[in-house]
Amino acid sequence: MDRDFYDDILIITGGNLDINFAKIYLNEQSFDYIIAADSGLKYVKELDLTPNYILGDYDSVPKDVLDFFKDKDIKTYPTHKDYTDTHLAIITAIKLAPKNITILGGTGTRLDHTLTTIGNLKALLDLNITGTIIDSHNKIYLLDKGSSHVIEKEAQFGDFVSIIPLEKEICISLKGFYYPLDHVTITQGLSLTQSNEITANKAYISIHSGIAIVIEARD
Repeated sequence: MDRDFYDDILIITGGNLDINFAKIYLNEQSFDYIIAADSGLKYVKELDLTPNYILGDYDSVPKDVLDFFKDKDIKTYPTHKDYTDTHLAIITAIKLAPKNITILGGTGTRLDHTLTTIGNLKALLDLNITGTIIDSHNKIYLLDKGSSHVIEKEAQFGDFVSIIPLEKEICISLKGFYYPLDHVTITQGLSLTQSNEITANKAYISIHSGIAIVIEARD
C-alpha cells in the first residue's frame, strides 16, 4: 500500500449502491485514493474505476472480477474475522492520514451493517477526519460537541435534515430551519429532530454537548 498522504479517500463497499446515482455523484467529486472493500469491488468494476487498494475475504466476489484486478494491490482477510470489511477499509484509510473519507455502498438491506458503519464514523471523528456515508437517498455524518455546522440550502443533499443522538443525549441549537431550537436537550428515543427542513439560505447546526448523527435525506 502507498505510504503517501491523501486529503480525500473514497471507500466503495458491498452494501446497496445505485450505479446511476454513483456515476453522477462521482462525476462531480474528486478523490485522491480509492479503496475497494470486498464485494464493493463489483461496483468499482461496473463504475470503471481504478482502485488503489483492495481488501476483503471475497466470499461474495465473482472470480472473473477478482481476476480482472489481480495486478492491483490486494489484501486478503479470512472469512471469520473480528471486523467488517468496511471497518477494515476505514482502518486502512486512516493510516493515510486523510482529511476526508467518503463511503459508498455503506448502506443497504442489512440494517446491522448500516448501523455498524455509522458507528465506525466515530473513529474518524475522534481523529478530526470528516467521515461521510453517501447513498442515493442519504448523506450521513457525525457532529461532535463544539461543532458549528453550516448547510447551504442550494447545496443540501435532500429536502430533509434529521438529527439523532449517538450518545444518551445531546444539546443542540438549530437556526435557519422550519423548526428552530435553542440549547434543547435531545434524548435517545425522541423524534423531535426528525425530518426538519431548511428555510433560510443557510442553516446552522450547533452541538453544545454529545455527538449527533446528521442525515440529509430525500425520498
